[in-house]
Amino acid sequence: MPAPREETSRAGCSKSKRKRKEVDHEPYAVRNAILDRKFRVDKVLEILNELPGVIKWSPFHIAAVNHLKADEANKFSFMSFPSDDDKISYLEHMIGAKIYEGL
Repeated sequence: MPAPREETSRAGCSKSKRKRKEVDHEPYAVRNAILDRKFRVDKVLEILNELPGVIKWSPFHIAAVNHLKADEANKFSFMSFPSDDDKISYLEHMIGAKIYEGL
């Protein structure tokens, strides 16, 4: 009967490679923590409320709040637009309501 092999690994992975992978994830964790702070709901809603023409609790505002709270990608997309006009146009397109509709 052959002797058992010492610490063999599948697909050629060694302990050092596994350890290196753990270290490689650290910058991503730091980046994600920074993005989480930057794109927190309260920060995003603060920016929404400061947009020109946005009236709190109007149909547009309520739909925009619901859209931004629904998904992280929605917040990221909204925040990625450089100007207030671009942010408003994005929201109008995504929620299907105009900022001055129904006033």
